[in-house]
Amino acid sequence: MKKITLLVSLFLSTSALAQFEITKESADLGQAQVVTLEKTNKFDLIGNAVKPGDLMPSVQLMTSDLKSYDTSAKNKTVKVYSILTSVDTPVCVQQAVDLSKYVKAHTNELKNIEFYAISADTPFAQQRFIKEHSLSDVTYLSDSAEHKFGLKTGSQIQQLGLLTRSIIVTDTDNIIIHIQRVPELTNIPDLEAAVKIARESL
Repeated sequence: MKKITLLVSLFLSTSALAQFEITKESADLGQAQVVTLEKTNKFDLIGNAVKPGDLMPSVQLMTSDLKSYDTSAKNKTVKVYSILTSVDTPVCVQQAVDLSKYVKAHTNELKNIEFYAISADTPFAQQRFIKEHSLSDVTYLSDSAEHKFGLKTGSQIQQLGLLTRSIIVTDTDNIIIHIQRVPELTNIPDLEAAVKIARESL
């Protein structure tokens, strides 16, 4: 437990000025998979792995403004889910800020695509995070209560109770059409590649 606490401290204290690498690398979700931190420290993933072609599992999440959200609800839009490990890490700051800036800069090109950010942080922590970094155009969803999103998608990090950094795209019928789960927690998934797939499915 002491080792894990030290590793998390390292993760949280990484320089906020650092620029973290966007990667095209991807690995599977779910039981028996691992994710690394600083390449050498390994954490186990748990839960039922989803894959392209699966229906997005039904999970009741809470938005940052305390409204209920069902991941299986159909509204004929394509959805891009940016999955954050913790809003208290500088890697997630970059991932979130980049997402917000991208959506704002490409509004006209992204009609019928909805953008979500999911983390295991509480809605209140997400509210603070959104305000601190002036984030907009993205709906924040909390998996803090029962970690059901993490368990039903295989994105749960067993030792940390957090989600592994990923991006998931679903089509207008809530079928998963793209997943990228980065193998290393200090890398960021390729948003532009995910958006390209999202646009092609419209």
